[in-house]
Amino acid sequence: MRLNRVVRFILIAFVSYSVIFSLVCTYGTWKVYSYGRTILKNVQELRDTQPTQSAFMKDLQKASPKLEIKQSFVPLNDISPYLQKAVIASEDASFYFHPGFDIRAIVGALEMNQKRNKIMFGASTITQQLAKNMFLTNERSWERKFKEITYAILMEKYLGKDRILELYLNYAQWGQSIFGCEAAAQNYYKKSCTNLSVDQSVNLAAMLASPGNHHPEMKDNRFMRDRRNAIYRNMFPPKDSLLVDSLKSLTSSEPKDSVEAEL
Repeated sequence: MRLNRVVRFILIAFVSYSVIFSLVCTYGTWKVYSYGRTILKNVQELRDTQPTQSAFMKDLQKASPKLEIKQSFVPLNDISPYLQKAVIASEDASFYFHPGFDIRAIVGALEMNQKRNKIMFGASTITQQLAKNMFLTNERSWERKFKEITYAILMEKYLGKDRILELYLNYAQWGQSIFGCEAAAQNYYKKSCTNLSVDQSVNLAAMLASPGNHHPEMKDNRFMRDRRNAIYRNMFPPKDSLLVDSLKSLTSSEPKDSVEAEL
């Protein structure tokens, strides 16, 4: 009798575990499917619409209700090609060649984070940055990174590179309350982003890494000087350079209105 009770207990426990496991898996699958549909819907809406504000802009406005955010949308064809190239050179030199995320950059960031035993270094492409700005938060976690990559992959599939770059340039932060290249060009240079020169474009691209703390015309700031030099080298590498990236076909000659990289 005692053996029978033990067997029944084991069977009941096994069946209960199986039922609970099935329910959990079903719920998890439904959550993933539901979340995936939400991401897909959000991405597809970006194909033909210009959001009034990004998620980052909304969070900033909520934290500072009196802050007057400046932003206006400009089609990619009306944005200076120098600015387009400078931003790619600054933020994501392999932009036109990766599927939304850069494996080499991710591996490098993981190694640096492991050395410091905490998340400090990112490896976000322009597509990932756009995904974070439009839909996510600044939380530093693997979960947020996974969502970011999911958004990035779908953006690459449904939006395409030019649309992604267009959205990025129009919603990137260029100052505490300045978003988008048109507002930045008007604020700092009193002109449309269509008419930005090479050097003005490089200056604006250089401040993207820390837009709240820097001004494009900071000449003596080491951070800005190093960023400008790196961007300029990426935009106009030597003719014998083995550089293979998104800028390779854009570096045939150095424009006349540019200046030499700062020493």
